[in-house]
Amino acid sequence: MRDYDILCIGEVNVDLILSGIEALPEFGREVLARGVGMHLGGCTANVATFAAALGMRAALRARVGRDDFGDFLMAELEKAGVSTEFVIRDDTLSTGLTVSLSGARDRAFVTYLGTIDGLSGDDVQDALFRRARHVHIGSYFMQRRLQPSVAGILRRARQDGLTTSLDPGYDPYEEWDSGVLDALQGADVFMPNEVEAPAIAGVRDPWAAAARLAETGARVALKLGEDGAALVTACDEVRAPGFRVQVVDTTCCGDAFNAGLLCAMLDGKGADEMLRWGNAAGAIVAGGSGASTERLSRATVGQMVAG
Repeated sequence: MRDYDILCIGEVNVDLILSGIEALPEFGREVLARGVGMHLGGCTANVATFAAALGMRAALRARVGRDDFGDFLMAELEKAGVSTEFVIRDDTLSTGLTVSLSGARDRAFVTYLGTIDGLSGDDVQDALFRRARHVHIGSYFMQRRLQPSVAGILRRARQDGLTTSLDPGYDPYEEWDSGVLDALQGADVFMPNEVEAPAIAGVRDPWAAAARLAETGARVALKLGEDGAALVTACDEVRAPGFRVQVVDTTCCGDAFNAGLLCAMLDGKGADEMLRWGNAAGAIVAGGSGASTERLSRATVGQMVAG
């Protein structure tokens, strides 16, 4: 019996959201926001919090600064039921921060990396693997210091009997390489969306991209937004349509999908059920605001899947 169902390795940061902005400010000018909120953010941390909401025992390996923002994130993780046992408090880096400027039709983001890309391969020791059933690495392209070690981390985790998953996230540098194809060979599940998969595979069509990526041996969980998702292997393809809901915010739906799919996988469910659990978790989160877990639970997902 291991202590955790899922160990998420990657980033956590503060999301400072300024909403109700009519236009972006120009240099030397000022605009007003109608609302402000501060939240826990980061794709890897989101998967951990959604996993905890679904009843999984979740832990996070990431860095935060020894500052007020770091204190805030530690408290928010614990409030969400995510273990902070493996979170590193860094005395040399400030906690990463994303400022979201949100208007009625669009958003803009400004990010200070700080601890967001502060994790390195030396921070992921084999002893961590003996504490969990599954390892998930998020925001691959954002984790530039961790990238050279990801393939080895996934391979070592599998040797210790864990299942593994990898989410690339969007590449802010738009290089779409950085060794990700090598890393895929150690991943049981690879989780790109319909934009990321073609960019990584070097083909325009998402389905052709998923098929090419599956040649690495990983199962490719292709996220297609409101059109649902597919699980593609080198010799098979399973599709599941999305659930129709009143959409409020799609920001963290992909992270919720990841958690739902992994929850089903760790429960021993088959490909179709894995996709339906992922789609349901994403749909439920789309009906709320931001990365809130208030409406997400094993019961609510199960009810949606059951119809």
